[in-house]
Amino acid sequence: MLNVGIVGCSSWSKIIIKEINDSKKFILSSIVCRNKKNQLKKIKNFNTIEKMIDSNINDCIYVAALPDVNLEIVKLVKKFKIPLILEKPISNSKNNIENLKRIVKDNNLIVYPNLTNYYSGIFKHLKNYLDTNYLEINRVIIYEGNLGPFRENVNPVWDWGFHPISLLYLLFENKRFTNISKKEIKSNNINGKGIVTKFSFIIGKKIKVNIVTGNIFKNKLRKIKIILNNKDYIEGDMIKHEVKINSNLRYKGTKTPVRNLLDKFASSISLKKNQESRKLIDVSCKTVNFLEKFYKC
Repeated sequence: MLNVGIVGCSSWSKIIIKEINDSKKFILSSIVCRNKKNQLKKIKNFNTIEKMIDSNINDCIYVAALPDVNLEIVKLVKKFKIPLILEKPISNSKNNIENLKRIVKDNNLIVYPNLTNYYSGIFKHLKNYLDTNYLEINRVIIYEGNLGPFRENVNPVWDWGFHPISLLYLLFENKRFTNISKKEIKSNNINGKGIVTKFSFIIGKKIKVNIVTGNIFKNKLRKIKIILNNKDYIEGDMIKHEVKINSNLRYKGTKTPVRNLLDKFASSISLKKNQESRKLIDVSCKTVNFLEKFYKC
């Protein structure tokens, strides 16, 4: 069992804590939580990240705070080589993520970004279908979003667009994204902060992609559809953990993406391997570069 500390005590942190407590590979040992009302009993509570790291009671750390702190935490743990999980977006600028990537590489750190759609159990089914049918793929359509969050001075593509863009970089490895355009739809019904963005582009010179993402969807959506030239298609629902081919159910998963991530993280620590984490850091860099062309975070 690995002792894990968590940075952050938001509503999302509570979900992560439940996953950690249900896991057979981790024991929650500490938390950084400045809000006394949200501090936890029976574990060590810290007011600062520095104090948590200096305590030397954690085998690894899950960072579920604002992306602004991720680079600073990576700098702090490099001396001790503490493995990390970082929530998306793992950085809010191209410069910061390039610095983060360099530190991870130079210090041989294990740092896993939580690219949720990658850790959905349906990913390998989508990847297998894509690799088998690549020459026949005509179009990819993705819908991803929810009602909220509504954050000050941060476009919701940094909350919802990060998932589908990183997913496509992982599915279409080494393929170029070209002819990228975006169309923004705003709603003034929610204090002017409700925004839906549509991205359109081409992958590998021929595959048309449309991504619709935002924070004014009636229901939470994480869906992808890959359509072939002959009209056959595969559909993936990352909320229901389902894969359908031509409307026929082919896969139904049970594990949440966070649980799958924790399993991979534990295995990587045990084997002292960081190849997968390096790959996901690279994808995160590409995603930040993509989004920053349109929106400064």
